[in-house]
Amino acid sequence: MAKFAEIIVKIHNLPDDRSFTYRIPEGMKVSVGSSVIVPFGKRRVTGYCIALTNHVPPEARTGLKEIEALSCELPLLTPELIRLAEWGAGRFLCSRIDLLAAMVPPAGRKTGTHRAKLLKEARITAAGREALPRGKKQKLALDILRQTGSLTLSQLAGYGISPATVYSLEKKGWLLLEEKESRRNPLVNLKREPVAAPQLTPSQKQVLEEINKDRKQAKTFLLHGVTGSGKTEVYMQAIAKRLQKGLASIVLVPEISLTPQIMESFFARFGDRIAILHSRLSTGERYDEWCRVASGEALVVIGARSAVFAPVKRLGLIIIDEEHESTYKQEENPRYHARDIALWRAAENGADVILGSATPSLETYTKALQGGYQILKLPKRIADKPLPAVEIVDMRQEMKSGNRSVFSRTLSKALWETLQAGKQAMLFLNRRGYATFVLCRECGHVMRCPDCNVALKFHNTTGNLCCHYCEYQEPYPKTCPACGGIYIRYFGAGTQKVEKELLRLFPAIKVLRMDADTTTRKGQHQKILESFRKGKADVLVGTQMIAKGHDFANVTLVGVITADTALNLPDFRAGERTFQMITQVAGRAGRGTDPGRVIVQTYNPDHYAVLAAKNNDYEAFYQEECERRRQLGYPPFGTLVRLLLSGTEEKTVIKTSYELAALLGGESKLAGPSPCPLEKVRGRYRWQIVVLDNDLSPLLLRIKKAVNLFDSSSVSSGVRLSIDVEPQSLL
Repeated sequence: MAKFAEIIVKIHNLPDDRSFTYRIPEGMKVSVGSSVIVPFGKRRVTGYCIALTNHVPPEARTGLKEIEALSCELPLLTPELIRLAEWGAGRFLCSRIDLLAAMVPPAGRKTGTHRAKLLKEARITAAGREALPRGKKQKLALDILRQTGSLTLSQLAGYGISPATVYSLEKKGWLLLEEKESRRNPLVNLKREPVAAPQLTPSQKQVLEEINKDRKQAKTFLLHGVTGSGKTEVYMQAIAKRLQKGLASIVLVPEISLTPQIMESFFARFGDRIAILHSRLSTGERYDEWCRVASGEALVVIGARSAVFAPVKRLGLIIIDEEHESTYKQEENPRYHARDIALWRAAENGADVILGSATPSLETYTKALQGGYQILKLPKRIADKPLPAVEIVDMRQEMKSGNRSVFSRTLSKALWETLQAGKQAMLFLNRRGYATFVLCRECGHVMRCPDCNVALKFHNTTGNLCCHYCEYQEPYPKTCPACGGIYIRYFGAGTQKVEKELLRLFPAIKVLRMDADTTTRKGQHQKILESFRKGKADVLVGTQMIAKGHDFANVTLVGVITADTALNLPDFRAGERTFQMITQVAGRAGRGTDPGRVIVQTYNPDHYAVLAAKNNDYEAFYQEECERRRQLGYPPFGTLVRLLLSGTEEKTVIKTSYELAALLGGESKLAGPSPCPLEKVRGRYRWQIVVLDNDLSPLLLRIKKAVNLFDSSSVSSGVRLSIDVEPQSLL
């Protein structure tokens, strides 16, 4: 048995990303991957065991400290995940410990041993089965237990039986109370109604045969299928094939709001073999699901970005649904992309990967065309249902004709016709709140966040102005803070305003709103979507949460309130985001027996991304966008690394940015130093340097060398440096 362990600890001010040797106490079962509590200086910190050894030189053993405790009895990390952290640290220019900490569930990051939840369970005795109690509650309790055998105190409370009644029955010897370990089960409220796999279309059958072929080497597939073409069914049958071989699968979805719907489908097909991993679960639920995966009890893992780290043992398949979505990129340290992690794990395990999308990212599609991935296509909807007709409404003409409403006349009429027909509609606007900015009409002053220097949004429900970056709030002003004027008004539209305007036009209808404000509580995503699916609302208004993945048979109309929200962002991916957004949200219409209709409102009706989305022409968009990217050397024709510097003193940030740029040398093309489009966030000024090159590997080496020089010099003090390899946004 090993006597020593190499422990990597969560200390951010260490000069390097190294491990430390600790003595393993007699009787403590430490494994590679164990989360432990160790003394470090005068502190007790969490660490992870990355290796075990008996070979520590005698002179080095002097003064070695002992591991104090295990954080969790079960090792949270597999040897594969530890190797992944080492690779990822070089690939994303972050530390191993940050990646390791991102992999484990929250319970495993805490100091102290995490224990499973214990419940008191009442079990009827032989004497209890024969007993004739006098009290009504005691009689009821024994009658229930005669039928069930045992129930927890909380379950008995649901029948109106108090703990006092239970303890009285225990005292008489009519039942026994025992402590029982209980799984925190996120699927506890789901009723499983097993469903058989449906008949596949010829295209689905052809695609699945290719995915399930026996081959010596694993493959990565790009499943390019229009919305409603049955990609999810392909996923499930591919998973079923792996389960027959005892292999595990990981399914990633881009939004937590998509998890309930896909979870219900997968639970109906696979039952308790699935596990759910995402941030909206409680700490206990995530820990218990993680342990089910690590033990091999659950072989199908479904979740958002971080589920790519699930500790499965025999990995056979990874599926990334809506692979183009930017949410697969972590925006805080460590800034990994789930797609890159998935490809590494697949190569390590000999597993296949399916990248599914109706609108693949330019990088993925280009690599597929070059032969890196195999393209599989689902060009038609199930049962040959037609794609919805898309109409573009020029809002400039609406303004000229005197229409100041958030709804064009075309959309208003379509809403009326849809509601009259007893059908449902979805309205998409990727802005929450009521209004996008508040302005003094006397001097032009815009109310801004003091910490982020961005326009404050007006929220009608609270009457406050709110910053969507730091959540700063202030009351709606009665007078202008700049000139003292009283003519203050809000402009623009958010989801709250769309909801209010709908109810003004159609007061008898029921509206549901789904955005970050209405889904803060656990389970709200599922409640809103289930209510809409059951027809308890006529219109669903929402942000990107409603734009993809949902299947509502009664929705025949989709309205895009403004397609310009993403289009006008100062970011090179703006056109791509707009095309993807319109195409995805349009795909929610006409998925039942009735044809769908989509109305897109825009001030840029001739933009190539809008026109390509109208015609559902991915190839036309791809060619146009590639031509623009090629001229600039942007992905997929080059690679980017973003170096973002921030600090509380603007002059220091600017000076430091130029000094870092000098360290980067002249081997790579630099854009900047320049202020970020969002110049100030949470009280910190932000400047960036974007480094462009054709080849990522040598670029990473050059940047790492420059950053090491930067960190060791005095110029770095007072400024925070963030490195984002292949950023999804330059805001």
